[in-house]
Amino acid sequence: MSANLITLNNGLKILLDPFNSNTLSIGLWLNVGSVNENKNQLGIAHMLEHMAFKGTKTRNALDIAKEIEDVGGDINAYTSKENTAYYVKLLPSNYQLGIEILSDIFLNSTFPKEEIERERGVIISEIGQSNDMPDDRVFDKFYSLAFKNQSIGKAILGTKQSVSNFQKENLKEFCNTYYNPSNLIIGISGKFDEKKIINIINKRFNKLEPGNKSYKPVYQWSSGFNFETKDLQQAHVVFGVEGLSNKDDQRLDLSALSIILGGGMSSKLFQEIREKKGLCYSIFSFQSQFSSTGIFGFYSACNPNDLDDLLITSLNEIKNLNKNISLNDLERAKAQLSSGFIRSQDFTFSRLERNVKSLMNHDKMYSEEEILNKIQKIKISDLKLLYERLFEDPNIVTSIIGPEKKDFSGLTL
Repeated sequence: MSANLITLNNGLKILLDPFNSNTLSIGLWLNVGSVNENKNQLGIAHMLEHMAFKGTKTRNALDIAKEIEDVGGDINAYTSKENTAYYVKLLPSNYQLGIEILSDIFLNSTFPKEEIERERGVIISEIGQSNDMPDDRVFDKFYSLAFKNQSIGKAILGTKQSVSNFQKENLKEFCNTYYNPSNLIIGISGKFDEKKIINIINKRFNKLEPGNKSYKPVYQWSSGFNFETKDLQQAHVVFGVEGLSNKDDQRLDLSALSIILGGGMSSKLFQEIREKKGLCYSIFSFQSQFSSTGIFGFYSACNPNDLDDLLITSLNEIKNLNKNISLNDLERAKAQLSSGFIRSQDFTFSRLERNVKSLMNHDKMYSEEEILNKIQKIKISDLKLLYERLFEDPNIVTSIIGPEKKDFSGLTL
């Protein structure tokens, strides 16, 4: 059976994915993330996500955890640049409990003062830990260079100073502004009774006012270079150009191109940089897609003495990529995309997340057949056209952290 969508009178969307599985996933997805923060709110979307588990009008933090874990379930959440999600994974027989807990934390969180202070310390420690991890820090700096003076360029965790200033009224204000049916999709994937699920959700959420839709700014990509000196055994580097938005018709082409360049041990970067030259342990390409822009690039870590060679060789691989894409490269990329997608459909949460994000980004859901057909239709000529789009005259962003500062600001393609 295919997934379908129900919309309540207040605009709340319910995504139903009947699937013959021994597990059930239920989630609340909000079209709200760190990009919706102003300069005084940096990190508040993430802190609000933490605080949702810290007490409601009828449950304390331990109650919330125990009720789910007592039946063998998991409850978790995440905050990204543009979205926030709260979800449970449990057995189908416990579906009512899952909906009850998620609706309770969404509708009735109280943000106890003592929990705010405790969680403030947890998040400040999390920020410190992230700053101590060079692979995290080099990406954070990359974002700040690529999106100068924009909310999307700020760290999701916020800063120690901003998190230190949040009070209960700040959390409630952000929640009241964005946590409403206009920004919410509730999704269920697995074995369930559709009528019962709809009735329970309707009873819990039908009194909510629609509220205002969240606003996503149009992001502006910049060029930039930064080398942060730090006493490390390795140099960490992120190199990238502007990629594609999550609405772009060539986003699957970019996934294929990324696999060919740096996705796996048979990729061009891995073969040349690690297997032939032995310059690093790991190197991979990556892409991130947002509502109006994206990123395409690569990450690696190496001996500082090998950094020059690694960068020069990597850029040569990118320069020559357009004329070195073979039919075997394309077929391998398509096989990886198809196989990865098919395997992900065995898991209720993966199915749910894919369909929710498709609704948020495209106002529709694509069937498995549609996606697999799109993958099979990718041609070498499509990848060549995409390459020209990305690399004809790119604004390059390079972020490096290492023990000895070097100037690579003149890197070109």
